[in-house]
Amino acid sequence: MVFVDIKVTKGKTKYKKKFDLYKLMLSALFFIVPISIIAQSGTLSGKVRLSNGEPIAYAVVSLDNNNLYAETNDHGEFEFKNLAFGSYNLEIKSVELTDFKSKINFSEAKKKHDFTVHRSKAYDLDEMLISVKTDKRELETKGFAMNVIEMKDASLMSLQTNELLDRTAGVKIRQDGGLGSNVQYNINGLSGRSVKIFIDGIPIDNFGSSFSLSSIPPALIERIEVYKGVVPIYLSQDALGGAINVVLKQKMNNTLNMSASYGSFNTNQYSVNGSYRNEKTGFAVRASGFYNYSDNDYRVYGDHIRYVDYNGNISYPKNGAKRFHDTYKSIGTKVETGFTDVKWADKFLIGGIISSQEKDIQHGSTMDKVYGDRFTKRKSYVATLAYEKKDLLIKGLSVKVDASYSNLIRQVVDTVGNMYDWSGKPIMDEKGNPIKYTSGAEVASQKTLEKNDDKSWLLRTNIAYEFIENHRLNVNYFYNGFKRGISDVLQAEAINKLTNTRDLTKEILAFSYESSLLDKKLRTSVFYKVYNQKATSNEPYKDTNIPLEGDLYKINKTTEKVSYNGYGVSLSYKVLDYLYALGSIERAIRLPAESELFGSNADNLLPSFKLDPEVSTNYNIGINVGPFNYRDHTVSLNATYFNRNVKGMIRESIDSRGIYTQYENLDDVLSSGFDMELNYSFRQSLFLNLSVSKFDVLFNRQYDKNGNEYLYYKTQIRNEPSFKLNANLSYRFRNLFDKGDMFSINYNIYYVKKFLRNWSNIGGANLDEIPSQYPNDFGAVYQFSNRKISISLDAKNIFNQKIYDNFGLQKPGRAFYGKVTYSIF
Repeated sequence: MVFVDIKVTKGKTKYKKKFDLYKLMLSALFFIVPISIIAQSGTLSGKVRLSNGEPIAYAVVSLDNNNLYAETNDHGEFEFKNLAFGSYNLEIKSVELTDFKSKINFSEAKKKHDFTVHRSKAYDLDEMLISVKTDKRELETKGFAMNVIEMKDASLMSLQTNELLDRTAGVKIRQDGGLGSNVQYNINGLSGRSVKIFIDGIPIDNFGSSFSLSSIPPALIERIEVYKGVVPIYLSQDALGGAINVVLKQKMNNTLNMSASYGSFNTNQYSVNGSYRNEKTGFAVRASGFYNYSDNDYRVYGDHIRYVDYNGNISYPKNGAKRFHDTYKSIGTKVETGFTDVKWADKFLIGGIISSQEKDIQHGSTMDKVYGDRFTKRKSYVATLAYEKKDLLIKGLSVKVDASYSNLIRQVVDTVGNMYDWSGKPIMDEKGNPIKYTSGAEVASQKTLEKNDDKSWLLRTNIAYEFIENHRLNVNYFYNGFKRGISDVLQAEAINKLTNTRDLTKEILAFSYESSLLDKKLRTSVFYKVYNQKATSNEPYKDTNIPLEGDLYKINKTTEKVSYNGYGVSLSYKVLDYLYALGSIERAIRLPAESELFGSNADNLLPSFKLDPEVSTNYNIGINVGPFNYRDHTVSLNATYFNRNVKGMIRESIDSRGIYTQYENLDDVLSSGFDMELNYSFRQSLFLNLSVSKFDVLFNRQYDKNGNEYLYYKTQIRNEPSFKLNANLSYRFRNLFDKGDMFSINYNIYYVKKFLRNWSNIGGANLDEIPSQYPNDFGAVYQFSNRKISISLDAKNIFNQKIYDNFGLQKPGRAFYGKVTYSIF
């Protein structure tokens, strides 16, 4: 939906108007339900063009005095779905056109109307000021500190979803290495599970790590919503530092899109997505699939990159060494089938997701101990149900239900136990035999084939009732049950026979009141949440105090229950047509997650069952300015100041051996700063995006075991950057080789200021201080005139700078990628 305010001045006359796919073939099983629904409604579509045949893009087509809107696409096409039969007054408005009006009679299941319009004389005026309120702007001015990342252009490039997020103001992606490596998300200084990730509003944890933002190609995504601080209750999770909601492609008509990408480090990425909808019955099917593979054999450098001979002599390669045991492979498919835009449901979809992943493990939490045989396997089986209906039974009553069941299987394999160095070969003794660890494993205290069988149930129901126009009540209930079964065929049989589980249940009940007052200038949302969580650990142990033959194993059962409440308010005020003031305050709760409590052997993560919840008081104050249009120039700006006072912050720490990590509570931490995003365009051809983020994450108070205050008072917490900047410049050439084609080039600079890995030399080598870094990327995309085929070339880190991140782990150097995308609209 688009609203357009036009102010034109010429002489004394003033006008103001308001408008509004090596591998591809993933099989999917489609269940067809033969249901026919007879409804007195259909689809009205058409095309808007000039008398010379030129299509008019971004014109607003409205029916019955602006009660229904549609916007024309690049080809001048529009569509109204599920439109009731009858007579309508149709209007077409655009800054290019004179107003067009027509009366139409609509009484067919599928009808197409084409309209010829005329260019407006005002379009050639010397001075014009235009404001277009797009879906992105509509979301960004609701009172939440948030950004919307649109994927239309990015989906054509060889970019990862996480790369796009890392370029966003206020967001820092913490990644351990290349494709498929461990990723953490930081929003305004708060990271880990404080930042909740959703796919279509469902917590990503329920999909398993093999279906993640590292594996989902941008071509499958419609947009990404980044909430910094307060999160809408329809997401309804314990998101302390914000949330990232990835909205997958929602279009339900006959479409097919395929893409194939290949590049450095033998990186292969393929994706396919398509959908079908029967206009008469509303029956719809949507399916997507992906395949990712990379050797991740990029070169690494430093004092910790060394060779060791059988006498223990150490030597260092002059030009670094290649990673040799870091391959990553993931494959997945998602299928949904049901009905959309029918009388009884706006959406009713039943779906399934199957995905798997294999990942070699090159090293632990530092790079000084290198592995050559340890690896992990993961599989995910997910069933989903989604139902939405507006005006259910009575006008103004809306219901949305999401449910899912997940079976996530993770296994770590560590059974060889050879010692390796960075040459990629086992270290040999004087007889030429591989030197082995006494435990028989590279990491664990003994060989392991440990398997985690995680089962998860999710239910979220949101009921919204607009009891008076512009006044709405929302009730949201969220339930998540989690059960982990642990087994290892290499463990003693007595242990495997015992109940060895980790259980977690979480319930969140949320209420909100939303209003739009003062001629819709003031938007408010007041909310209250109740949090309950219960964690149970059944841990087998050997009782050596009982004098019996053999070993006697018992279960040590531990249960932890917590209950909290949170509340807050968000505000948005339209000061001027181009200026919005935004603010929010909340008492936020973040409950410890299953991986933090129970650990994960596959991720070298130790359990920390006694973690306390995080409690934070959050403030956000911001502005959203523009877009201002003057002749060929368009400028917009949004900026936010934030303050997070966190008690018991849950942070990942590194053990003294540099092998494992474990979560801990920090007593009192203050995160404050600002982020800003500036967008400029010239003639819709030259585009500049500049984002700046400053976030100080400081100790207010921190105490040792004796109650003495640490010396870290008012110092930045370790392993946390405090400043980043991103600048992206792009230019589009239209009609370069053929009428209707497009060629675009873009250049991206990403800067991160140096930060401390640790306060002292904890965990061995890597780096004590992560240096400042500024990788440069270049890309080009050519889209053919039929708009069905596009080719892109991307160069990452073109100056081959050494890039480090989480605890000083090195990321890939210079890399090149090519991508082909084919679409059937």
